[in-house]
Amino acid sequence: MSIAYIFIGIIIGFLSGIFGIGGSIIATPVLKTIFGLPDFIAIASPLPVIIPTAISGIFGYWQKGIIHKKTAFLTIIVGLPATILGAYSTKFINSSWLMILTGIVVFIVGLRFLQGNHLVNSEFKNKIPFSVCAIAIGIIAGFFSGLLAVGGGIILVPAFVLMLGLSMQEAVSTSLLCIAFFAIPGTLVHWSLGHINWHLVLNLSIGVIPSSYLGARIGMAIKSKQLQVAFSLFLIIFSLYFILKQINI
Repeated sequence: MSIAYIFIGIIIGFLSGIFGIGGSIIATPVLKTIFGLPDFIAIASPLPVIIPTAISGIFGYWQKGIIHKKTAFLTIIVGLPATILGAYSTKFINSSWLMILTGIVVFIVGLRFLQGNHLVNSEFKNKIPFSVCAIAIGIIAGFFSGLLAVGGGIILVPAFVLMLGLSMQEAVSTSLLCIAFFAIPGTLVHWSLGHINWHLVLNLSIGVIPSSYLGARIGMAIKSKQLQVAFSLFLIIFSLYFILKQINI
């Protein structure tokens, strides 16, 4: 079982490095559907793994100077308290609904992202100040990061591209920096609620760290448009599979 968890960690880390997502959005459905773990364990245990995943992925992007630091700062400063609020909200929400909500959020984001950034840029970029958009993104992503025990990259990457006009590589790298911070308070809250299996965390982390760095290197080599389309299709296909599994179809 430990070897299987390490293998899952390798996949999570690789996809995280390429797409700038924390990995929980991938790990949770896998741990639930394949390994049959309890809902909240499957939801929250991958969260602390996001920290080494993000740090490993950030390293390559930081060397290239791709990270958009202003966006990261504004997103993090408002996103951290929102993450805590979202994590505590799990005490009042049924875990099955959280699973379905995870799938729905992923599907909507993937579908919207596939349409291209020009549709939303024309609506937001020139009408709402950059800082206001970044702060709004941080609050929303932080809350869902805590609520769904995901890093927040599943929201951050599309929002950075669609609303702030960042390139795909800038969005991915900036997202990784943000989710490294978001994962800390979320982990502490879910740990206090008894939702984290640390043996599982350790095994996932072993696979995540080297593969996340490799994924980031490959992500920097892919053209922004191609990376955006690949990211969109990945989200759509994966979310549909996960939703159907949750409703037993």
